[in-house]
Amino acid sequence: MASVIEQDKAVTEPLTIEQATTILAEYQELWNRGAMSELLDGFTEDIIVEFADLPPIRGRKELEQMIQARTARQKGYRLEKTLRCVFGSTIVCSWTAEWTDGLTGRLMKGKGIEFLQHRDGKCCRWESAFNAWDSEAPARSLFV
Repeated sequence: MASVIEQDKAVTEPLTIEQATTILAEYQELWNRGAMSELLDGFTEDIIVEFADLPPIRGRKELEQMIQARTARQKGYRLEKTLRCVFGSTIVCSWTAEWTDGLTGRLMKGKGIEFLQHRDGKCCRWESAFNAWDSEAPARSLFV
């Protein structure tokens, strides 16, 4: 498995705004359609993922396990991604999502920001900050 430094050195061409927009639209469509095998094809075998409060995920097999766990819990997942910027081969986007929690049956909402680094046409690093809340519960926040 390549280290992050080796992955950074392997990055080839910078992405254009048009390419980044297309990539995000494809990710969004695959998530919304629940096409997990197609979605996984968009990640390198040595993908590194830092997602919310999960321990680091290394490799497509570990990513597949995480995605399977998420889809089991997040029923009817609906995602919308918004491009914020492209820097070299890294896409920065924000996203919002809604789903029904598979354990509680409650409608949930989420919002986050992510960095998607690409190499040779696939995502090789995915970092995401993620907030989720029960949309039917009274509003509460740790910040107010």
